[in-house]
Amino acid sequence: MKNQIRFSILVIAFILSTVSSFSQNKQEQPSLEGKNVIFVYGGWQGHKPTESVDVFVPKLKEKGANVKVFNSLEVYTDQNLMAETDLIIQAWTMGKITNEEFKGLQTAVMNGTGFAGWHGGTGDAFRDNFNFQFMVGGQFVSHPGGKIDFTVDIVDSDDYITKDINDFELKQTEQYYMLIDPNIKVLAISEFNRERYVKEGQPENKVTGSIVPMVWKKNFGKGRIFYSSIGHNLTDFDVTEVLKIQMRGFEWAAQGKHQQPENTISPVYGYLKNSNLN
Repeated sequence: MKNQIRFSILVIAFILSTVSSFSQNKQEQPSLEGKNVIFVYGGWQGHKPTESVDVFVPKLKEKGANVKVFNSLEVYTDQNLMAETDLIIQAWTMGKITNEEFKGLQTAVMNGTGFAGWHGGTGDAFRDNFNFQFMVGGQFVSHPGGKIDFTVDIVDSDDYITKDINDFELKQTEQYYMLIDPNIKVLAISEFNRERYVKEGQPENKVTGSIVPMVWKKNFGKGRIFYSSIGHNLTDFDVTEVLKIQMRGFEWAAQGKHQQPENTISPVYGYLKNSNLN
């Protein structure tokens, strides 16, 4: 009898362990299936925000997302829509956002709605709103050299977003130089390794040797933030690695209301605390 009880306990433990393992594996694979996504576009037209709708909306729908498209920031004031949204994708360069619009956006993200984007559509929006920049985790300040060739180096090969992706090259596009939150979880970087970064009619930007984050993620309240500075040209997304990173970033950011939060705090200067350099 005791052996039967012992055997039953072992069977139950095995089943629970299997179910737990399955649940963990399931959580490790973010998905857009059934997620409510809004795509907001507008602002400066140099980054082709209107055209970006045709690039990404079909891909989001292929992943099973329920997508609504808006070309006005006023959508951020719709409390009911924001409350039911899993992910906001913004392609809006420069421009201004009203206090009411930003409050609606910020509240939604704090409550678990994800926020994601690329290049200037998120990293160069609303230059006079520092709270927005704080939420995103960085802000564009320059693209030394204009359109150039450069390498993107993956620095976290274990993260879902960049797993199994190798370093890659980009051709004739902008290498963003950014001011960044030192606590973001950096997934990819790029080194400014040209001898000189000069644009005609402008003084030289002496940034050779600098290394700047290209792709990162962070938490903001209960919401997840994903950003990639790649994408000045929409043809950048023809590069397999670029598109894969962007879509995975969308998938990850959409999970704020559905999965446990990750620890994304990664202080780049933390090593100095116990070093001989301070």
